[in-house]
Amino acid sequence: MKRNLLISVVVVVAVFATWTIVRRFIPSYIEYRGQRIKLTKYYLSYEDYKDDPENIHPSEIARVQRLVVEAPIASSFSSRKEMVDAAFSIHFPGYGVGGLSDGTKDGENSLIGVSIEIPSVDKNRYFAFRHANGKYVLIDSFVESNIPPIMRVKQDGNQLVYSTYEGTVRVIRPMSPQTN
Repeated sequence: MKRNLLISVVVVVAVFATWTIVRRFIPSYIEYRGQRIKLTKYYLSYEDYKDDPENIHPSEIARVQRLVVEAPIASSFSSRKEMVDAAFSIHFPGYGVGGLSDGTKDGENSLIGVSIEIPSVDKNRYFAFRHANGKYVLIDSFVESNIPPIMRVKQDGNQLVYSTYEGTVRVIRPMSPQTN
């Protein structure tokens, strides 16, 4: 009986050790914007993938960052859902995407923003939209550090002021004349 238990334990340990080694050599990829991105290893679940801070293969990090930063976005959307869907199409799977607000209810002339985490660097890509004439119009786009995170956007004269949740100003950007 003890011998059978010992054999079972040895087999389980051997299988686990083999899997730990072999899974590093099984090719693993994720699709992003029509391209295959190599991952550091094979993941049994999406949760394992997204919880691993080193999930993107080192040879792919610069390419992924460039793809996120350079991904195009339309200048106008007919609905909030369309705008949010466009932002979600830019975010890299397993990384963060969030919203910015001007603190008002969504309505005519309100501002809404989106932050998209750029993998393996403490930066986000930010977008600001104005709700005007029933549409969401892109009025700003930039890349900035996400420490501390930008959570709010508001207009102050001819400038857009980006701040933390607590109200600490992080970035001030001039508005172009056509977005005022």
